[in-house]
Amino acid sequence: MRKTLCIVLALLVLAIQAPAFGEEAFRSAKAMGNFSEGYAAFSDENDQWGYIDRQGNVVIAPAWNLADCFIGGVARVGTADHLYGYINTAGQVIFPTVCSAASDFHDGLATVAVDGEYGFIQTDGSYAFDGRWADAGYFSDGLAYVQIGGQYGFIDATGSVVIAPQWDRTYSFSEGYAAVEKDGLWGFIDTSGNVVIAPQYEDGVLFSDGLAPATKEGLSGYIDPTGNEVVPLQYERCSYVYQGRAWVKLNGMYRMIDKTGAQVGSSEWRNVFSDFGWTNLTRVNSDNLWGYVNTENETVLNPVYEKATRFSDGLAAVRKDGAWYLIDETGVDVLSGENTQTME
Repeated sequence: MRKTLCIVLALLVLAIQAPAFGEEAFRSAKAMGNFSEGYAAFSDENDQWGYIDRQGNVVIAPAWNLADCFIGGVARVGTADHLYGYINTAGQVIFPTVCSAASDFHDGLATVAVDGEYGFIQTDGSYAFDGRWADAGYFSDGLAYVQIGGQYGFIDATGSVVIAPQWDRTYSFSEGYAAVEKDGLWGFIDTSGNVVIAPQYEDGVLFSDGLAPATKEGLSGYIDPTGNEVVPLQYERCSYVYQGRAWVKLNGMYRMIDKTGAQVGSSEWRNVFSDFGWTNLTRVNSDNLWGYVNTENETVLNPVYEKATRFSDGLAAVRKDGAWYLIDETGVDVLSGENTQTME
């Protein structure tokens, strides 16, 4: 998105007003997104997405084919043509749906691709600086990766190149380190561009809680920033570590482990989400139904839901018998007072 848009990117006063329907639109929603900053995206019977508040009221009417979480008062929305833009919590378009790619906001900036060129915008929809690149990632630790001449390096928040392009691919920085690829193998660099772990892994992702998943010969485990293998590479899949907990897949089932690799609790699950980065309960799946466990892998809400979003400020949306409910951490629907765990 390395071209200057030939459109005015001033705040558009196109506000999508919510129609005169409320809770029933939430109850019958076709799909729900996660709550963030007091709002959650939902889709209606026409697969159009809008937003509800924490009382189940429609606050932004369905008008898009895609809608993401609000971050910093701004959310990404998309059209049927797979073009993306951004709105604010009033439903006003702050950046038009002309982007072939668009990221969430990180460090107050989002990455957008327009006409094949990548740039960075601020939450008011204006470009942060003039630079445009062939590819770019989001800002983290004050740096963002960009592609120059077919190789990847990093820029700072002024758009200046601070780590020269020399890598075949890279991920964004996390906890001071970024995964980089050279000749098909992945390692890690620090924010000065120094190689701290030489490329040797089949994939590279992010550090969280001081550990990063790493894969060799198709098996995954965890390494620390020195390259020490803290949890042996023996699993089919590994999630990020949050709150000292991670999900690992072995023999087709997911189990919870701590940062030493010790299993937490005895329960194993068919599928899971890694929600501990946002909340103290995470979603687990048994027999195609969803429930919630805590950081000790203890079941807090039994798997009785057809669909479930992650908790945000003590509230989640769940679907049971075709209807959606806004539940607290005891399973009680806050709109009706009904206990969704025991209802028939």
